Amino acid sequence: MIVVISSAKTQRFAPLADLPVSQPPLSDHTKQLLHRCRALSREEIRTLMKVSDKLAQSTHQRFSEFSLPHPEDSASPAIATFAGDVFSQIRYEDYGRDDFLYAHHHVRILSGLYGVLRPLDLMQPYRLEMGYKLGIGSAANLYEFWRDAVTTQLNHDLQQTGSSCLVNCASKEYSRAIARPRLDGTVLDLSFKQKKNGKISSIAIYGKRARGMFVDWFITTRSAEPDKLREFDRGGYRFAEELSNDTELVFITEL
Repeated sequence: MIVVISSAKTQRFAPLADLPVSQPPLSDHTKQLLHRCRALSREEIRTLMKVSDKLAQSTHQRFSEFSLPHPEDSASPAIATFAGDVFSQIRYEDYGRDDFLYAHHHVRILSGLYGVLRPLDLMQPYRLEMGYKLGIGSAANLYEFWRDAVTTQLNHDLQQTGSSCLVNCASKEYSRAIARPRLDGTVLDLSFKQKKNGKISSIAIYGKRARGMFVDWFITTRSAEPDKLREFDRGGYRFAEELSNDTELVFITEL
């Protein structure tokens, strides 16, 4: 089983000691993308990413300073580098070595710059969301650029786990980078909803945190069987059988 989640805008340099770090599996594609990004002017970055002049300047500088393969003194594992609402709930600080190795085997992070990252893959902070309309070569956008490579990598990773089930915890923006018809397996989507005053809705901030809680629970309980996923109960969530089906598991919490 593979669980996929989205990368996050918020990032930091956060090295971890005494763990077997690795290089991103799609580094050749990342090098192509970096070549394209380094050709962008500060004004083009500001317009593409809809950011301030200051952020455009820092992004331009980061692209120019990027180096692959990543040296360990200027890069850190993805599971610690990403922050924000989802990753704040993945409590890697409490993990033992076996937890990290299990995560590395079963969790994948979709990224606009790296395509797919494993938790112990080294990375450097960057800004490049999957939804940016950046053309590269014959690809009109990052979805077209990444879709084949991401899908091929996920098929390889599924084979390595001996499973045919991919659990989608990624946002719609990032999960569009997966060519579902070409996956050698089935996709199980997870939805996290909130109930307040008798009404069920989907509140983005709570949904993001729930995805992080789920990934943390998955890693620490080793629940790599589809039927076991229904037992997720962090944050007051419970499995809602009446709203679920064969391709989507829905969880609800009371606010």
